[in-house]
Amino acid sequence: MEHAKIRHSKNKIRNALLTMLQEKSIEKITVSDLTKKARVNRSTFYSHYADKFDLIADLEAYFIYEIDTTLTTTFKNNSIEDAVVLSIQKIIDFALEPDNFNFLKIMLSPNGDPKFANKITQSISNQITLVSEVDNHLSIYIKRFVSRGLIELVITWIGDNDRPDKQTFIDLIKKSQLLSPVQLVLNHS
Repeated sequence: MEHAKIRHSKNKIRNALLTMLQEKSIEKITVSDLTKKARVNRSTFYSHYADKFDLIADLEAYFIYEIDTTLTTTFKNNSIEDAVVLSIQKIIDFALEPDNFNFLKIMLSPNGDPKFANKITQSISNQITLVSEVDNHLSIYIKRFVSRGLIELVITWIGDNDRPDKQTFIDLIKKSQLLSPVQLVLNHS
């Protein structure tokens, strides 16, 4: 268990990074900028992180871990059909928690990590593999299509200042997973 002082320092550094990413990309942020914003010494930063990319990796790893845990638990305790619906609701609930929502909004923005969406996509794809009865070479394409489509919906929803309410969005995701792309287009034109 992390000591409270260490946890406090890490939170200050993480919050400083997320605040700064709202205005500029990670490439333009220096460790010096981060430590000034967080009001910690550079030695404190380096006692926790190798560099700013290690900090990003730490933040993303926590988020991916939470998604994996949610999906694993949901799929383990339900039928595949029920688990798909429940996991969508649980992931959206998790994403709507204020800290998580802000994190996603920042990390999936142009200033965030361009690889983060791919990391989430891979995580979801891995979870689909665990419950899928078909696992051949062609299933890779299907899992990627389903998981990437889900992520693109979430990215669009998070970035939309006039976004639909949670339940309307969840219903849209359910439809996107159950209908063909052509049916979706025809039903929403």
